[in-house]
Amino acid sequence: MTDRLNKYLSETAVASSEDEADIDDNDTCAAHELSAKFRFHYPQDEASLSLKRDYVLGLCADKGFTCIAAGLSNTSVKIYDLNASGLLTAVHQDRVPSVESLDTEVTICGVRFLDDSANTLLVGTTNGLVRLLDLRIKGIQAQFEYKSDAQEGLPPVPKTISCFDRNANSRIICCGTEQHMGNAYMVFFDVRERRQLGIYEDSHDDDVTSVLFHTSNPDLLCSGSTDGLINVFNIQESEEEEALLNTINTESSVHRLNWHRNEKGQDLISCITHTNDYMSYECQEGDEILSFNRSKITAGILRQNAGNFNLINAHNLSDGSVFLLAGTNHNRGEVLRSVVVPARKTLEPLTNFVGNKQIVRDSLYDANQNLLVTGGESGIITVWSSDNSNTKSSSNLKSKSKAAKSHKKNPY
Repeated sequence: MTDRLNKYLSETAVASSEDEADIDDNDTCAAHELSAKFRFHYPQDEASLSLKRDYVLGLCADKGFTCIAAGLSNTSVKIYDLNASGLLTAVHQDRVPSVESLDTEVTICGVRFLDDSANTLLVGTTNGLVRLLDLRIKGIQAQFEYKSDAQEGLPPVPKTISCFDRNANSRIICCGTEQHMGNAYMVFFDVRERRQLGIYEDSHDDDVTSVLFHTSNPDLLCSGSTDGLINVFNIQESEEEEALLNTINTESSVHRLNWHRNEKGQDLISCITHTNDYMSYECQEGDEILSFNRSKITAGILRQNAGNFNLINAHNLSDGSVFLLAGTNHNRGEVLRSVVVPARKTLEPLTNFVGNKQIVRDSLYDANQNLLVTGGESGIITVWSSDNSNTKSSSNLKSKSKAAKSHKKNPY
């Protein structure tokens, strides 16, 4: 990790676990004002994935938003059908085996459906593996792991991967690695031919924390790192130098990237940093479009203490705007809210998610149904809706796993 990120993680007041003491925090307005500013959503359904409350570190959904996969810190993956009413049903409970490893630090680094269907799932773990599973049958269909080969010009790279993604035509997988001897790597695999393709080794010099293919262009890829850089690539080019289209310096440490599109049809990249700031950039030129630091977003969700703030994700709304999902660690994540990021650079209150039971780590959003799915540190996945008539009480939560809790040193 960079000195900048290490210093932040050691000194900042932001808690990364429910075990840490609460920081004093309150709303900046009265309850009736809160009701006037936010619309309210409630848990439509919830499922507890582990008796030991293993963290939910990764979520993905199929194209129709009818199937949800949740990856846990103990490397297990739970699959749920999601019906039109927003209710969850556990399925395929025996289809994704946990990773057997003597290394207790091995955990999930991502889950991703391979294509538009809910039949094939990619599961990444930090020990360097991406497994391909067909959920209709038992067994692993393929396993992608980088192998160095001096004769083929393939140098040694770190065993640990921190993130991965597949491209829009489901042909290519890209994995980001931790820093190793001054370099961090991006490793590519061909899904259909079950082989490794090569690496990028010169574009980042610290841990690659996010790799994300464009949602419709299979050749467009962005990557982010704790070195503060966002790189944009055209992977059709055979050489890394020619593939690199643009480099953006966030002057921070990149945690999460997302693709968006503005009203002009231009591709935008948004960045959430490890210091809980938000920036967005025009993809081709790299111009900064918007920037909000953690204090401004904290004020946007009408909370007092930026030291208690946690910026979770950025999602696209049906009208083309973007909303930020944010919470606090107060009362074990009780406060969960969202704000809209409009073009005029003013954060507007959007939704107050009432009844949250955990510090949220990941989220999914379907604009067609206006459904949000969250997962977090208590091992719960929650489906949020504006209709609370079918809301299940916490007493109805059923644990689906008895795995032991993974103690992860760095939550990111």
